[in-house]
Amino acid sequence: MTVNTIGLTISTPTEPILPGRGFYQLEEEALFIQVGPFVSSRRFYSYLEGTGILLHFDRHGRLIFVEIEMARRHWRLNPHLKAPTVVEPADIRWLNFRNSIKPPRIETNARRTVVKLSFEDTVEARSYYAADSVIVQSDPSDRLCALWVTDITDDIAGQEIGFFRKKSRAKQSYYS
Repeated sequence: MTVNTIGLTISTPTEPILPGRGFYQLEEEALFIQVGPFVSSRRFYSYLEGTGILLHFDRHGRLIFVEIEMARRHWRLNPHLKAPTVVEPADIRWLNFRNSIKPPRIETNARRTVVKLSFEDTVEARSYYAADSVIVQSDPSDRLCALWVTDITDDIAGQEIGFFRKKSRAKQSYYS
């Protein structure tokens, strides 16, 4: 079943802003977006998928990974694209699982280091950190409007994403 809107629960943050960023896999021509550390407590549980996009969630409904299987040469170029400047920390939980979604509109800046995935148009978008370089925008009814990635690195054979995951694990508190 295809859902028309993606529901979110947005509440006061329960932990610091997580590490996260985009890794453009040059040999696969796909964007992988790591959201938070790659650790045993944040394992894959469910998904939302559409043509060329797959969102992965843990068992608590937290976004943990996104795959965009569209070559960046096909992303719509918007030289004026600017990420939101007012972004709040939040605990974001996704409410839809194991459904199909409409493919988002994908825009990028001239250097292709920022990408915006638009799911729904709204004038009153609120912006929240899913991770330090991953921003979720919602409408006043807590429905997903857009997903931003503000730091994208070129990657070959998964070396950069592997290094990022290793570095994120090393920074984890021993209380986790």
